Amino acid sequence: MLQGKQKRAQETRQRILVAATDLFNQGNFNAVSTESIAEQANVSKGTLFAHFGDKLGLFAEIGLKELETCVNELHRDAESSTLSGRGLLTQSLMKILQYFEKQPEFLHIFIDTAGWEKGVRAQNFIAVASSIDKLFQRFIEKGQQDQSIKSMEPKLGAVSVRAFMIHSAISRVCGEYKDTEEQQSEVKKLLSLVL
Repeated sequence: MLQGKQKRAQETRQRILVAATDLFNQGNFNAVSTESIAEQANVSKGTLFAHFGDKLGLFAEIGLKELETCVNELHRDAESSTLSGRGLLTQSLMKILQYFEKQPEFLHIFIDTAGWEKGVRAQNFIAVASSIDKLFQRFIEKGQQDQSIKSMEPKLGAVSVRAFMIHSAISRVCGEYKDTEEQQSEVKKLLSLVL
């Protein structure tokens, strides 16, 4: 009996995630109401709140999952790439920045979550941030081998690049860079100073 309830709860949770992802991809965070999510998922608002706490919690879970998927794809795509370590690092950094540009509200959540110490969202954030660091570290190590990146402690370099990534994302969302091309140009310049 309990397994049946757990299975239905998981199915309900998944329906909510699918409905919310679809609606968030159609419009921005503020334009999507909890009512519209509940209606599309065919659940009550109370059920939505029971599973995710609030719209922000739901959006955070979706964003962290999408960012995790993006990082996993970057790891996989690197296997067949002929780019240098620097090229892979720049390409991956820009792809993650494009996600933040597409979902600027998630950038706010990503930054806020960095300060959390407890809870599922904090654990998910730590896992995604660690995955990003490992991706960047991998490309820094490759760059040192192919001599496209200067010698440095790869782990420290990866954490530095992640910090730079957040700074660059904030700058783009705030309008410091007028478009993606300008942001990419500045990212390359700043990376060349550090790496």
